[in-house]
Amino acid sequence: MAPDEVNTKFRLPGRMPMARRSGPVLALLLIHGFLLGDSARQDSATVDEMSHLACGLYSLRTGDFRMNRVAPPLQNLICALPVALTQDYHLPFHNACWQQGIWNGAGDRFLEANPGNFHHLLMTGRLGTMALSVLLSLVVFLWANACWGYGPALAVLTVTVLEPNLLAHGRLVTTDTAPALLFPLSGYFAWRFVQKPGWARLMLVGIGFGLTWYAKHTGPLLLPALFLGFGIAYRRIHENAWFPFPRLTATCPAILKPWTQSAVTMSLIVFLGFLVIWAGYGFEVGDSIPGPREPQRSAFWRETQLPLQTAAYLLGMDQRYPFNSGDPEDPYWQFLRRYVPAFSHWEGFFANRQHLQTGHLAYFMGEISAGGWRSYYPVLFLIKTPLPLLILFLLGLGLLVTKRIRLDFHAGVFLLLIPLIYAVVLVEWNRVNIGYRHALPLVPFALTGLAGAALAYLFRAPDVPAADGAASCAGRDSWKRAGLGVFLLAWTAGEVLSIHPHYLSYFNTLIGGPENGHYYAVDSNLDWGQDLFFLKKYLNENTIQDAFLYYFGPEQYPKYYGVPCRDTKKLDHLEPGTYIVSVTLLRQYWGTHPPDFLRPVIGRDPDDRIAYTLFVYRGPALDESSPPVSAP
Repeated sequence: MAPDEVNTKFRLPGRMPMARRSGPVLALLLIHGFLLGDSARQDSATVDEMSHLACGLYSLRTGDFRMNRVAPPLQNLICALPVALTQDYHLPFHNACWQQGIWNGAGDRFLEANPGNFHHLLMTGRLGTMALSVLLSLVVFLWANACWGYGPALAVLTVTVLEPNLLAHGRLVTTDTAPALLFPLSGYFAWRFVQKPGWARLMLVGIGFGLTWYAKHTGPLLLPALFLGFGIAYRRIHENAWFPFPRLTATCPAILKPWTQSAVTMSLIVFLGFLVIWAGYGFEVGDSIPGPREPQRSAFWRETQLPLQTAAYLLGMDQRYPFNSGDPEDPYWQFLRRYVPAFSHWEGFFANRQHLQTGHLAYFMGEISAGGWRSYYPVLFLIKTPLPLLILFLLGLGLLVTKRIRLDFHAGVFLLLIPLIYAVVLVEWNRVNIGYRHALPLVPFALTGLAGAALAYLFRAPDVPAADGAASCAGRDSWKRAGLGVFLLAWTAGEVLSIHPHYLSYFNTLIGGPENGHYYAVDSNLDWGQDLFFLKKYLNENTIQDAFLYYFGPEQYPKYYGVPCRDTKKLDHLEPGTYIVSVTLLRQYWGTHPPDFLRPVIGRDPDDRIAYTLFVYRGPALDESSPPVSAP
């Protein structure tokens, strides 16, 4: 064994009191909470936040889950809970959005019903997401502590609380932080079950899986990873190890026995998960929306022929929606609408699957497409992850591949399989390329496994003896490694805090930072309509009383935030003046058919910028002879 191949657990001298061990952890979690809260108060409502909050409040108030079936309601409910407990608000039930379950219009109606305190309601709702983000950081610490020891786990927690993408989405009323928490939590439960099987830990895995699917329709991606992980574990553990139903596999051939045991275990997990999901929908049976569906809602239920179509659809053999009718006279349709448990969940699952296949219009590196790009998420990972974190990931990968760092085998299995399957599906089959936020569940695994391995190597205790009688790792080499570790942590902190509070717009220095991010990706990667406060401040400081605004978000948002701008959508001809354009709209219209007022500014450097998301163009000379924008 090489001298560097040592046990990397940070061994503390003696037994450190619990207060001293928990104090630094609590301090880092408080820092994370502060960064989340301080940045959230400076962000205006992003595109979908009010709709998510309204849907959560509707469901919490009525127990009816007709709203936003494409996205499961867990995070919406969590965000709605502090609002329902502490705030006065009005829910407008007498409108078509509620009656037909049109979720994106629900936010507009909710805003109109609460014009005076809507942002205060939104900030209260954001507390729910912040709590989830803090819990995510804690889960990463617990897993890293179990794998690498206390010292390296503190370092992992440090980079976790400063990870810009977690900070960006860990304070918004959306549906992205809950799965980022629950995917690694389910993996952690699965690992603990493998370490010491038992009914209690098996139930935790089932509950974790159910909550993960109740948070995002990507939850089933856990199943193949858990099946493979349990199968590998049953091959390695003792013959007499605990198994829920030993008689079922008593006569199985040795080669099939571990996989049969894994299949039985997975059946129990799926059953428990379904109970969790069904309970989350209030044990809903059938469709809660009365009467015939509107045409846009009935698209999910067209062409009902055979139940086998569902299986064919799930297997990718039939691209049509199963059970797609909406015809009130169709007996099969009537049966499904009346008797299917958690109807809202299954409707959303199939609809979401179709959305992933059909795609969504997006901009990426100079191209506009609804079909997606295989390189989308790998490139965003490289340019939206801080450089010191990329270095830690590469170092950790090298250490694990060369076996210079030891990791519990089964922990490694789950740390590898879950993100690997998720990443393959994300890259190969997901055509909705509208934000790195869809890859957030991968980040905790990379932090725990790869960054954890690197930091364990850099911060291992000087008194840990090397293996096989080799010399102690104490001395100058250890201090050099620790110094490198401190430098990388400080670099991460400096790079991330320098962009505070604009975490949503973060891009690393590989491409020149957030100033150049709009050349590569927009939408929730950069501009999600979050900078209306900064726009208002800019207009006041520059005494601009009349400007034209082309805003990426609901058109009523600027009015409710008191932004004195005219909506360009109401222009019938180009007028001289100051034009403020959201960079998402600017880039997504590149090479297509923009509105008349936008044609003169496409290809022109802005006269000024507001934060990183709003470009300012001053008139009166808005002509088409402007010089082109030069890419970095």
